[in-house]
Amino acid sequence: MRTLRRIVQITSLLVFFIFFLLATYPFHTRIPVDFFLRIDPLIQWTAILSSRSFYAIGFLSLLLIFLTIIFGRFFCGWICPLGTCIDFFDNTLRHKPKNGKYSPGTLGVYFKFGVLLFLFVTALFSLQLSGYVDPISIMTRTTTTVLYPIFVFLIEGVFRILEWIPFLASPIQKFETFLQSFLLPISPSVFRGSFLIGILFLGILLLGTLQKRFWCRHVCPLGALLGLFSKFRLYHRSVSEKCTACGICYQNCRMEAIGKDFKSTQYTECINCMDCEAVCPVGAIQFGFSKKGKPAKVDLTRRKVLSAGASGLFAVALFKTSLIHPVQKAKAVRPPGALVEDQFLDRCIRCGECIRICSTSGQGLQYAGLETGWSGLATPILLPPLGYCEYNCNLCGQVCPTGAIRSLSLEEKHGVKMGTAHFDKTRCIPWYYGENCMVCEEHCPVPEKAIKFREERIVTIDGKEAVVMLPYVVEELCVGCGICVVRCPLEGEKGIFLTNAGERRFFAKG
Repeated sequence: MRTLRRIVQITSLLVFFIFFLLATYPFHTRIPVDFFLRIDPLIQWTAILSSRSFYAIGFLSLLLIFLTIIFGRFFCGWICPLGTCIDFFDNTLRHKPKNGKYSPGTLGVYFKFGVLLFLFVTALFSLQLSGYVDPISIMTRTTTTVLYPIFVFLIEGVFRILEWIPFLASPIQKFETFLQSFLLPISPSVFRGSFLIGILFLGILLLGTLQKRFWCRHVCPLGALLGLFSKFRLYHRSVSEKCTACGICYQNCRMEAIGKDFKSTQYTECINCMDCEAVCPVGAIQFGFSKKGKPAKVDLTRRKVLSAGASGLFAVALFKTSLIHPVQKAKAVRPPGALVEDQFLDRCIRCGECIRICSTSGQGLQYAGLETGWSGLATPILLPPLGYCEYNCNLCGQVCPTGAIRSLSLEEKHGVKMGTAHFDKTRCIPWYYGENCMVCEEHCPVPEKAIKFREERIVTIDGKEAVVMLPYVVEELCVGCGICVVRCPLEGEKGIFLTNAGERRFFAKG
């Protein structure tokens, strides 16, 4: 069964990466590329609780809960992409003692239940924090900003080296063009915060040097939520009378799910890895739908519960009272179809699905810093001149797993105003240097052109008079896509900038 589990783990991880690669512009597949996020009850339920609204996608997570009641925490041990990565690094980085046994952990396994309660308390007061620590959200963010860009960098590096060989140059270029049709991007993407995201992911993996599956044992709130339902599981571990109390199963349990009597099982922790069944020298351990084995006691004290709840209330007060700089807030341009700010922050789980798919079109969406305060950290914002919102792309709303960005038709999207462009008259070439420049107007995608010109006589910076075509923005026509900022030929600070002035936002349905 351990071999079967590894096969299922690798297959699930490959499916996760395939879904990731399918999230590209143009988007033709009917496969829900955000499937893993849709079935995640932690982010779906906290989003529903935080936004005080129900949406159809959120109920898909009930499927995972139903299966957990039957099979226990099988998702953690067999399906979770982050869990698979942790297992891989645990097996490769951790040095086993010569006797092949691990010592059981000394840290409690109930901290994650405090994290879970903390997240639900903050969600109750409309502060959505689950996306920061949810394993599927972490994996999606990391794949978008770290793993995939590193993969592309390495592949491109190999191609550039091989192109030095004369007879390989042409075949390599053709092969690269072929890969760009489904695997490689046309142009590389850069992401804000990728270094920090990578460090956090690496930290999660390196925790395995302390204990196997340290993150899953002590921190993962999704595992804690599934563990609560796993207590009622129908598929469980049982130990027969053949048990000799040798303790090998206890020493090898990666989740500290086996009691010190070697027969009891903490079903909130068991992930059905079946290591204990494989290492038992007398075959006393079995998994199945037979009579339920002896459950271990859950040591979750009232003090721990109250501490987690109080921490959640403190976090709500801290986040909600933090100062938001008005100038920075004005620069926070949300994706087209974004809900009104409070509802958007309640539903957004910071997974980065919208940022991933935008990186294959206009490359405009990036993770927010503190433009909208601490509660908006890592939410998506449009950030020219790094990129722009492609006029004929409406995919961010189609891949959003919680409805924080409404799915719009192209016709609807064309009428959505994200913000307004403004000319910086101390930088713009016509306004400051007195030289004609029409680059911004040429790239404006609005059919009526939101950038127009008027002929005026001005005095240039060297004191000469000149007749110049001065650009200005027709605010009623500007949709705030930001392509004018990206295409501005000035180096450094551009002659035009974008704010969220005049933005059109939506209210959540339900």
